Amino acid sequence: MKIFTPQEQLLGKKIYRDKSLKKLEEKFKPKKVTYFSGEFISIKESCDVILLDEKTLLDFIVEDMEKLEGLLDKEKKELVKKALEILDKGKPLFTELDEKERDELKDYNLTTLKPVVFLEENQDLDTLWEKIFKTAGIIFFYTVNKNEARSYPTKERTDIVSCAGKVHSDLARGFIRAEVFNIKDIDNFHNLEEARQKGFLKVVGKDYAVVHGDVINVKFSV
Repeated sequence: MKIFTPQEQLLGKKIYRDKSLKKLEEKFKPKKVTYFSGEFISIKESCDVILLDEKTLLDFIVEDMEKLEGLLDKEKKELVKKALEILDKGKPLFTELDEKERDELKDYNLTTLKPVVFLEENQDLDTLWEKIFKTAGIIFFYTVNKNEARSYPTKERTDIVSCAGKVHSDLARGFIRAEVFNIKDIDNFHNLEEARQKGFLKVVGKDYAVVHGDVINVKFSV
C-alpha cells in the first residue's frame, strides 16, 4: 500500500504494529513475526490513499475541477456536473460519490476520487494507520504456524480463495477448504485442538467471505 502525504516527516516505509499479531505471537510462539508495512510517498499519482491537510485538499480540488471542466461537453455530462458541484463546495469526490459513480470516473485520474484521510495535529502513527484502513475499507487476516505469524491486508468482503492466493498462489489454485478462527476468540482456548473442540475453529468452503481478524489455515492440493 502506498499513501500520499504532504508531510516530509512521514515519508518512507512504516510498520503497522498490529496488536492482533502480537496476540498470535504470545499464543503460538512462532520463530518470527512479519508485520504489515506501507510506504508513505510524495507522488500522488501512484498512491492508493491520500493524506490531506486543508491547503493540499484545496490544491487537489482545483486540479480535479480543471480536468472535469474539459469534459462537460463530451461525455457523462450529468455525473461530471455533479462532481464539479461537489468540488465547488470544497469537498473531495471520494466522500460524496457512491462506488458506482466513482468507478465511472476512474479513467480521468482525479486525485480526490482516491480514499481521503485528513491529518490531525499530534496524531500517532498507529491511530493514523487505523484511520487509513477504515477509510480505504481494508481489513486484516492472519496466518500462523511454528515458523511464522503474519498479517495480510485485504478489501472487505474478500472471499477465502482470494485471501489464500495472497499467502501463496498454490493455496488458491488447489484450494479444498480452510480452518478459520477469529482473533477475538483467542483467549478462549490454549491450542488449536481445544479451539476445534470448543467450536471456535470452523471449517469453511470457497464461498466464505473473510472478516477482520480471521486467522486462516488452508487445506489444498496441487
